[in-house]
Amino acid sequence: MEKLSQQLQTASKSTEQRLTDLEHRLLHQLPEQSGVYFMQPDPAKNASFEVLRDWTNNHGFGGNWIVFQRRFNGSVNFYRNWTEYKQGFGELRGEHWLGLDKLHAIVSTRQHELLIVLEDFDGVVAYAHYDDFKIGNESEKYVIKSVGQYSGTAGDSFSPHKDEAFSTHDQDNDKHRINCAEWVRGAWWFYKCHQSHLNGEYLRGKIDKQAGIMWLRFRGSYYSLKSTKMMVRPVA
Repeated sequence: MEKLSQQLQTASKSTEQRLTDLEHRLLHQLPEQSGVYFMQPDPAKNASFEVLRDWTNNHGFGGNWIVFQRRFNGSVNFYRNWTEYKQGFGELRGEHWLGLDKLHAIVSTRQHELLIVLEDFDGVVAYAHYDDFKIGNESEKYVIKSVGQYSGTAGDSFSPHKDEAFSTHDQDNDKHRINCAEWVRGAWWFYKCHQSHLNGEYLRGKIDKQAGIMWLRFRGSYYSLKSTKMMVRPVA
């Protein structure tokens, strides 16, 4: 029993030291340097976690974006269940999904803008910006409550998903008679079924089914994109 108590104390000290180190990195990091940082969206709830911050001047919007979805090489399988999308998966420095619980914690504290950056296999890059992004909590199935106004070069293929709940293959919350997440092998805020789907299979370019990484108004329904990045930031 005494040995277990010592192990718990050691683990607690290790966690405290890790958080202290992360806070030190955040305080002393040079401006405009992307990397993994510690954040605490709501100090009152004492919940803290690591995020990837992108300090790139993305399409003139500046930096300090919190990345919650990133894909670029197909190394991570995005055909996951509800629990995995809730908690997050992948590596922050690589392909990853931050987690719906964490995303909700971030955007529920104040108004946030959303920036989505897309790239096709010809090297063409486009973006979609929304100035007021909000989602619900798990009891609300992480429904998209707001997207705000669109601007960008990719075309608006995300606003149609407003008021839709998140769906995975094991929790079908869409409005189609079929399970959209199962049909396109992904997870998203589907309705009947989608105009965008950035968590689909990692395929390459032109495809013969709507199962890839898709943004309708950029490259159409039958083209799977090379890379995607979804990011949020507090509105100044």
